[in-house]
Amino acid sequence: MKRRFKVTVDGETYTVEVEEIGGEVTPTVVERPLPQRRPTTRVTSASAPTADAEVVSAPLPGVVTEVRVSVGEAVDEGSVLLVMEAMKMENEIYSPRKGTVSAVHVEAGQQVARGDALLVIS
Repeated sequence: MKRRFKVTVDGETYTVEVEEIGGEVTPTVVERPLPQRRPTTRVTSASAPTADAEVVSAPLPGVVTEVRVSVGEAVDEGSVLLVMEAMKMENEIYSPRKGTVSAVHVEAGQQVARGDALLVIS
């Protein structure tokens, strides 16, 4: 059985004829390895968060592309702490309050899930 189709390629329209040759179609399953997620337990500060500390978590899954602060650095509310890439967009993560960075749990190139701890502000 022959069928005709209209196909447009780069603005040019072509009429093509396709012949069905029959036979059984066998679906092929291609398994791809899942991306490896590095653990987020690395902490650059020996102290655990205190009662007045605030953990800044990942708002969405993505890859940390740049960490702009380091342990001991003072930050203001609204300061950019790090940059994440998610859904092909760069997202700046801002400080929720004024304080000092007491721990950094991630590094550039690390993949994080939503809710993973990124850093701690005391």
